[in-house]
Order: sequence, then structure tokens, then C-alpha cells
Amino acid sequence: MVGNAAQRRLAAILVADVVGYSRLMEADELGTFDVIKERRREIVVPAVREHAGRIVKFMGDGILAEFASAVNAVSCALELQLRMAKANETLADANRIRLRIGINLGDIIEDESDVYGDGVNIAARLETLSEPGGICISGQMYDAIQGKLEISIEDIGESSLKNISRTIRVYRIRPKDAEGVQEAQFLRVNERTTVAVLPFANMSGDPAQDYFSDGITEDIITELSRYQHLSVIARNTTALFKDRSVNVAEIGRKLRADFVIEGSIRQAGNRVRATVQLIDVQTGTHAFAEKFDRRIEDIFQVQDEIVDAILGRLFYNLDEAASKARQRNPTTSTTAYSLWLRSRQASRNGDEEDAISCLNQAIKIDPQYARALAMLSGLYGYRRFTGSARDTHMKIAELSRGYAERAIAADKTDAYVLEQVAAAYLMLGDGDNARRYSDSASLLNPRDISTAATRALVLAFIGERNRAREIIERVCRAEPRVPPGWTVILADVQYLMRDFEGALNTYRTINGAPFYVRLLQSMCLSQLGRIDEAKAILGEAPTGFDIPAFACNCAGMCALAEDHELWLEGFRKAGVDV
Repeated sequence: MVGNAAQRRLAAILVADVVGYSRLMEADELGTFDVIKERRREIVVPAVREHAGRIVKFMGDGILAEFASAVNAVSCALELQLRMAKANETLADANRIRLRIGINLGDIIEDESDVYGDGVNIAARLETLSEPGGICISGQMYDAIQGKLEISIEDIGESSLKNISRTIRVYRIRPKDAEGVQEAQFLRVNERTTVAVLPFANMSGDPAQDYFSDGITEDIITELSRYQHLSVIARNTTALFKDRSVNVAEIGRKLRADFVIEGSIRQAGNRVRATVQLIDVQTGTHAFAEKFDRRIEDIFQVQDEIVDAILGRLFYNLDEAASKARQRNPTTSTTAYSLWLRSRQASRNGDEEDAISCLNQAIKIDPQYARALAMLSGLYGYRRFTGSARDTHMKIAELSRGYAERAIAADKTDAYVLEQVAAAYLMLGDGDNARRYSDSASLLNPRDISTAATRALVLAFIGERNRAREIIERVCRAEPRVPPGWTVILADVQYLMRDFEGALNTYRTINGAPFYVRLLQSMCLSQLGRIDEAKAILGEAPTGFDIPAFACNCAGMCALAEDHELWLEGFRKAGVDV
């Protein structure tokens, strides 16, 4: 029996939640708190009042508001997202406050100043289905607003919502004028590669083992969500497809994902096998597929090992696949993000000039794009080792340092930015800053394979050689298509550990190696007493290549005096005057 204080009525309920609130608070607790307070005061409260609504309560990072009119509720939600996007323009991407919004029209119970009931619960569940910066509404809301607002409405189908016994029809909405500036602001939050991770299938034949496949799915979603250039579909959404036979590419298109990750787990005896596929939604083809086998000793340790192995491959392959997908689509606009993706592919293909050109175009579009600035810093640092003469390498060093400082000023919470800046500082001979930013990158993305490779490089040159070797060997095992840069890191570590034969053999595995790698081979040969072979390589130097400057730059990365001398010694024995 309901008490006299409680009343039932129909209302449009709006629930909004801040995306990535825990990450924002961890990165800058006071700063985030102040910004959210300001947004409530300057944006949320005025917008709700302007649309004749009532704020029922603020819930930490969330908002619950009610409206007598369904049209007013949706209009308010659109205004909130547009105003939030506008307010975010001056902030680095990592610091932007983005909302997910869910709206439902339903029966509610009002008790004093609060509201309860299915009408509220459904709105809260719809919010979790929304994209960052997006809005989801129920079928009841759709019926109430149809034809009354200039908006685009997308039917995303029936959804089973947590703790709601019946399925709910869900619609995604956005402003209709896709050409307008406000619509561009509304959509800007989605300038990322979108990934959906479908629940991994339990192929063991024992439903009691579901916890293991579910745990791996959740871990992959959590780790991918650390990447600021990825938009990962919420687990509540993809969980709807568990144990269902689906067309993966079609599901990806329905979720508006660029890529879908699916996989399975099979336990048999004392072994477990995981399979994983990365599917390009546009073509329906596999961007990559892999199997991972492990012996079961500690089940949770095995779970971590499988997740590490899967993520190691995914991290390396996702950007490459995304770059190819965007180049394949002629209607994709040229944005700072797409140019950054192209620069990554160009760099991996050894086309340094094209990579720098793409990055310069990117920062022309967005001068505060931290990822492009950071990659420019790393590429200019690298240029000091690929042929710069003495009269230009100081200028290149200044460029590298300048881009590093700009990148950190733009965004110091992005692991990729920190990783690139760490490498740049190491190549500039600043081991303290290299260690500082490498440590920060590893804390933010402990499972990132590229971050781990850079960390190994930094640790090796600041004197922690054993730890460096352990990390780079693990990295190379995780990625069968080992990039030449990682091979050089492994060989550098071997050289610093005085394993000259091993270093020489590793350097020699690089096909079509640039001349600077040949110089590193020469250094190993001279340490092995094979002086004639070492000198023969020196004679191959391209016109204008300053070998003494290269030797000094290499030695300059070493924090320990004995390592600095070891590097120069290898060149002196070959006859280089350093």
C-alpha cells in the first residue's frame, strides 16, 4: 500500500551521466570537481529551467531531471549536448566533460522531492546505451515526439535492460541539420575509431565456466577504454548479443562501430585456448585473427596472461586497420585524427617524410592536437640518428624538444603522448624526463605493447638493462610481425649488456636496414675484433652522413658513464674519430 505522501503521475525523465568520471577524477580530482560544478551552474541548471523542467537531484557525476513535456525533455537534452560541446572546445580531449543521456516517458512515483519507479529506472538504463555526447530515448518517448522536432532518429532495436523484465525499444537521436556548426560540435566527440567487443563465447560445454569468458570480455573492454582515440561500445549494449547467433558485421553496423572484436574460450583438461578476431565492419573481413594457448595452473593468472596476449596484438593492429579503412572510404573528411592515423601507417612503412607531412597538416587543422605534436617530437628526435649533419642536428633537437613541450602542455593524460615524448627526450639525452614520462605512460596503459617497447628502450639507456631485456623480449614474443624499431631496441639492449654477438645477429635480421642500422652492426663487429668488416660498412656512408655526430648522439642517450664510453668505444675501434 502506498503512503499518503507518495503520488503517481506521468513524466518525461532525463538521466545524464559524465563519461569517464573516475578517470577524470583520478587524473585531476580538484580540477574535475571544479569544472563539473561550473557546468552544473552555467549549463545544466539554466538549460533545464529554460525547457520548463525540474532538476530532481544531482547524483555525484549524474543528473536526474523531470519534464511535463516529452518535447521539452528532448529539446533540453539536445541543448545540453550542444552547450557541453561548445564549453569543451578550449579543453584538451582528455579533460573534456561529456555526457551520456537517456530519456524515458513513463509512470513515476513522487515521494516528497524525489521520484521513483520503472519510468526512472528505464531512463537510467537508456543512458548507459548512449554514446559519449549522445542521447537515447525509449519507444514511448519516440511516439510522443515523432514529427514535432527537427531531429534525426535512428531505431537501434529492442534491448534487454538490466533489472527490466520486458524488452524496450531504443532510439538514438541527434539534430537534423548535419551541415550546421552546432551539429559538428555535437558530433565532434565521435571523431574516434569505434570498437565493439562482443561477449566471448564459452566453448567448454560447461555453463559454470561462463565467468572466465565473461571476465576476459570485461578486461578487454576496460583496457581498450583507456585509449583516448578509441570509443568503446558500452558492455551493457554488447552484452545483449551473448549466446546469440549473429552476423558480426551487421551487428557492427547496427552499433555504428568501425570494428568488432569477437572470440571464444575453450577449456579442456589443464589447458585453455582463446581465439580472437578483429573484424572490419565496412568490408566484413578479418583485419586479424589469432589463437592463444595456455596451461592452467592459476586460473586468474591465466586469464591475465590471455588478456595481455590478446591486447598486445589488438593495440598494434587496430590503428593500422583503422588507417586503411579511412583511406578506403573516399567520403571520409580529412581531419586531424585521420591524418594522424595516416602518419602512423607512413612511419611504419618507413616513409618518414610523408609521416611528418601528415602530422604538419594535422596540427594546422588542430594546433593543440597532442598526439600529432607528440609524434612530431619523436620523429624529429629520430632524425638526429638518420643522417643529420652537425650543422643541422641541433636545430632538429630544438624542434623535437619544442614539439614535446607543446604536446605535454596540450594533454599530459594520454599514454600515447607520454610514450612518444619519453622516446623524444631519451633521444635528446634527457634521461630524467624520459624516465618520468615513460613511467607515467606505463601507469596509464600498463598493457600497451608499444608503451612497453618504449619503456624497455628508456630503461636500457638509463642503466636498468636486465629489466629492459625482460620487457622487450616479452614485447617481441607478443607481436609476430615485430616492427624494425622494436628489433633495434632489442639489439640495443643486447649491446648494452655486452652481448655483442647477439646484438649483431639481431641488427642483421632487419631487411633493407637503413644506413644507421648498418653503423650499429659496424660497432658490434669492431667490439668482436672484426675491424675490417666494421670499416667496410663505414665506407658505405651516404654523402653528407656525419658518422661522428651519430656516434655522439647515441652515446649521449646513456645515463651511465661506462655505457657512454662503451658506445663510443665501438666506433673508435672501427676508426671513427670520437
